[in-house]
Amino acid sequence: MQLGYVGLGTMGLPMALNLLRAGFALQVISRSRPPLDQAIAAGAVEAPGYAELAAQSDVVHTCLPMPADVEAVYLGSNGLVANARPGTVLIDHSTVGPGTCRKIDAAARNRGVHFLDAPVSGGPAGAQAATLGIMVGGEPAVFERMLGVLQILGKTVVRLGPSGSGAVAKLVNNLLVGVHQRALIEMLLVGQRAGVDLDALVQVLLGSSGRSAVLEMMYPRLKARDLQPRFRSDLFHKDLSLALEMAADCGVHSLTGEAALEAMQATMAAGLGGRDSLAMLLPLEQGAGMRLFEPDP
Repeated sequence: MQLGYVGLGTMGLPMALNLLRAGFALQVISRSRPPLDQAIAAGAVEAPGYAELAAQSDVVHTCLPMPADVEAVYLGSNGLVANARPGTVLIDHSTVGPGTCRKIDAAARNRGVHFLDAPVSGGPAGAQAATLGIMVGGEPAVFERMLGVLQILGKTVVRLGPSGSGAVAKLVNNLLVGVHQRALIEMLLVGQRAGVDLDALVQVLLGSSGRSAVLEMMYPRLKARDLQPRFRSDLFHKDLSLALEMAADCGVHSLTGEAALEAMQATMAAGLGGRDSLAMLLPLEQGAGMRLFEPDP
């Protein structure tokens, strides 16, 4: 089976490397040279363009930052859909809205090409360890056909329903992360201002009903003020915006989601779009007039 991979970013590169380790022949395309060179050193072949990669691949994976990038790569005249052979499977791991997935799926069907939206969760560490959660939308038979390939990339691979369902699940997940993240930072600020030792507070929370994956993963990084980008703020802002658009389309007013987006908008306004999504800490601290793990002046 000849595979293609487009987008060797923070998530895409380790996923592509896992496919190579599994023994697949892989052609790759990426905008940045260093990850391309790393993939080539591991055995990948650089494709000259999307059209050539699509025409020569049985399965093409993509992992791209923005919806506009996804539409251009899939739906352009030299893109994947127009140049894939009938029967080819296209799998998008990007985070986009369900409408974008359905648009690509319709175009693919017209060409006799199969499409799965398969966004992922678990961060760079999960991508490297192949323990990602993969949320899939698409035809059941195509999902079953690709399940073995997807299980090379992730530990939990679940089909949610027809095209766009994977995107729905991913946006729900990321909206929950945003809400939990803002709530965690605010409650740590409250705990510190109220005079409670934060390490002791977190210790008891981890054994209580307030426990969450966000608390467990993010507290050590907050304490270290580690804002190196594992998940960039500008991309998280995009995801939260898409999630709230989806909620509005469903007739649901998400007040908690709006609070999470507001925190990310403040982060972007502070020029922190290239930092990790945890950089929402900084405007929240500013609003409270304090810094975590430092005594009040």
